[in-house]
Amino acid sequence: MSARVLVVDDDPDSREALGLVFSGDSGTCELVSSAEDALEVLSQGAFDVVVCDVRMDGMNGLELLDRVRRTQPSLPFVMVSGAGKIHDAVDAMKRGAFEYVMKPFDVDKLRTAVGGAIGERLRQLGEDNKRPSAPPPSLGNCEIIGPGRAMRTLQASIDQVADSSAPVLITGETGVGKELVARAVHARSDRRSRAFVAVNTSAVQDDLFESEVFGHVRGAFTGAAQSRKGLLTEADGGTLLLDEIGDMPMSMQSKLLRVLQFGEVRPVGSDKVHFVDVRIIAATHRDLPALVRDGRFREDLYFRLNVLPIFVPPLRDRREDIPALVAHFLAEARRRAPRSPVRSVGDKAMRALAEAQWAGNIRELASAIERAVVFSNDESLGPQHFNAIASTKSPELPWPSASHDPPWTLKHLNDTYTTWVLGQTEGDKHRAAEILGIDLSTLYRWQRAHDGSKSST
Repeated sequence: MSARVLVVDDDPDSREALGLVFSGDSGTCELVSSAEDALEVLSQGAFDVVVCDVRMDGMNGLELLDRVRRTQPSLPFVMVSGAGKIHDAVDAMKRGAFEYVMKPFDVDKLRTAVGGAIGERLRQLGEDNKRPSAPPPSLGNCEIIGPGRAMRTLQASIDQVADSSAPVLITGETGVGKELVARAVHARSDRRSRAFVAVNTSAVQDDLFESEVFGHVRGAFTGAAQSRKGLLTEADGGTLLLDEIGDMPMSMQSKLLRVLQFGEVRPVGSDKVHFVDVRIIAATHRDLPALVRDGRFREDLYFRLNVLPIFVPPLRDRREDIPALVAHFLAEARRRAPRSPVRSVGDKAMRALAEAQWAGNIRELASAIERAVVFSNDESLGPQHFNAIASTKSPELPWPSASHDPPWTLKHLNDTYTTWVLGQTEGDKHRAAEILGIDLSTLYRWQRAHDGSKSST
């Protein structure tokens, strides 16, 4: 097997044993004792496969897998662990590992797993070489699809913003592709060779947020057995995307302000400050000025973030791009489901897709194409394959008839319209609140009052 193998294991005996398995092959094998060392080695040279232990001090193997897949998504990982816990295997496969081998490992099984991983990588590279016109698997660039005016304007904005290192605020509805825009900004900037790190601020528990972003020292809190750098330090020299910035805890907003002003980072439990050079890109579907007015987002932080704003338009405002997007998602779905007979989208189906509401925007369109490719037995997709999508012709509001119905009270009108908007958003309360121009808490209060009045009658 002629290949470059990187072995990552903090146990010296296990590391040497793994090295012996591959060092006798015609390829090369490099051994490192930590995930941090692996990141350094991977930044300096190309490898065909990584054989990595799951349980390591400091950054573990699963965290390393997550980090590497952000910048080298096609590099396969074969995970190895002596813990014997099935949830490790399940977690590794969910995160994108090619295979999982238990210790004490069978040499033949391990070789087979690594050989299979390399073979799959070569197959993918071979397919890419056969399609020279296909979009490269980069951080951005051609992945932003659409020939329409709105997309041309967006591409121009990305090019302009990429030349700066100032903070960027990307706004737009859920599913429009804000992270793709952030990746494109990074890929076209002078920082493209450095790390792009993304964190969804709404997905991190409040009590863990500071440790995740700023890092911590050993013993800083219960369970902190090892020090951790934190995302800001990992992104030093590169770009950090703070997705769903509107959900960032108030307690963290002042700390982020210090980073934006001075590049100052203090890990949890440390009395020492260090400095980083990180470009901050924030993204949100929320109305940040409204959050500022409500006291739920710092005004000074908002002004610091909103230096270079980029608005990503919803799909309903760029319908001319839908045919190109459909072609792209169809090709992607067929690649993931090679046995599907689907080869094209018929004219009637394309018209139905172009007229749909797409409340979920690009993400919803991609999911609709994926489902149709997987479940259809036809070569060409028709309107019947997209019955779940809604037409742009929205149901009329149930206003009272002037000639028959008595006048409605203002509360009745308010309840009726609110219920109608929730129906149009398929129960998405965040989106409904945005359409109604109210806070989410106000919407919940209206619903409780409405439900209470119904139960009392």
